[in-house]
Amino acid sequence: MIGKPVTVITARWEDYVRVNEVAAAVWGWAYDDSTIIDHIQRFPQGTFLALAEGEPVGFALTMRTQRAPWEQPLSWDQAIGGLQFRNHIPEGEWLYGVDFGVHPDFRRHGIGTLMYKARFDLAQRLHLQGFYAGGMLRGYDQYRQQMTLDEYGEKVMRGELKDPTVTMQINRGFKPRAVIKNYAYCPPADHGAMLIVWDNPEHRRTRISA
Repeated sequence: MIGKPVTVITARWEDYVRVNEVAAAVWGWAYDDSTIIDHIQRFPQGTFLALAEGEPVGFALTMRTQRAPWEQPLSWDQAIGGLQFRNHIPEGEWLYGVDFGVHPDFRRHGIGTLMYKARFDLAQRLHLQGFYAGGMLRGYDQYRQQMTLDEYGEKVMRGELKDPTVTMQINRGFKPRAVIKNYAYCPPADHGAMLIVWDNPEHRRTRISA
């Protein structure tokens, strides 16, 4: 870990400035302030901040959805319902990963692992079926002259190739399910993502015992 101790908190609406501070450092743009405030008010448990002695170093936005991961995959914008996150369903059975990032100056220090654990824990506390998202296939850029995006994704799923984003997510407990073409704007990935799914083991045990 970095020298400063890192804690992950559930963001409150007044934390929108710090959420956007990290988003701007990660992506070069920030959400409208009202978007973050409104989403936190609608889903108070679903936004996380990683703090290093009070300094924001990571963020994660989630929502609940009734759409199961085995249904036809959607693009990021279709899945979330636009930048207002209109597709958040308060009683949805699945947690969906809307956005996530670690400040470039604080990467490779275990912050991402802490953020994933916070979201797994949330899915368990809410007794959801699981958590899923689209992981951008950023490593495809160096293979695009050798194979198609689908072929690259299949090799990543089989463990024959390592993708800097998706392989890390697999190592955190996600299962790769399918390649999603035209998922979100990302030239290195040819805009493609991997559908990654984490099934809540507590939910399965509850169903068995019932």
